[in-house]
Amino acid sequence: MALNKAPVWLIKTLNIQVIVLTIIGVGLFITSAVTGYSVLLGGAIYSLPTYWAMRREFNRSNASNDPKRTLAQMYGNEILKFGFTILLFVAAFKLVQPLNSLALLLAYIGSYVLAALLPVVIAKQTSVNRK
Repeated sequence: MALNKAPVWLIKTLNIQVIVLTIIGVGLFITSAVTGYSVLLGGAIYSLPTYWAMRREFNRSNASNDPKRTLAQMYGNEILKFGFTILLFVAAFKLVQPLNSLALLLAYIGSYVLAALLPVVIAKQTSVNRK
């Protein structure tokens, strides 16, 4: 797997996101199956394209030192990730019935917030452990 080139905090962030949303989704599944799998789908809609883009980014064997090419590849990855996310949203809303739309969207937004906050928490833990 090419993710061994990825920074540790990036892999930890994705793993923690998946674990947190899985726990929340399974917990909600006990009370309401529709809400539970809607949360799991919302988390998957965020996590799958992110994981795919991360693998693609760190799997480039022909990585050059040309900053323009690297930047173009990174932007290309983000555009493909965005398209993959839209495709997953469309598939979820078209194919999954019944669906709790609010739970799905809140799980997606929650994943996004976790992705923004977890690197800060991980960096603080890492800096505390170094002292």
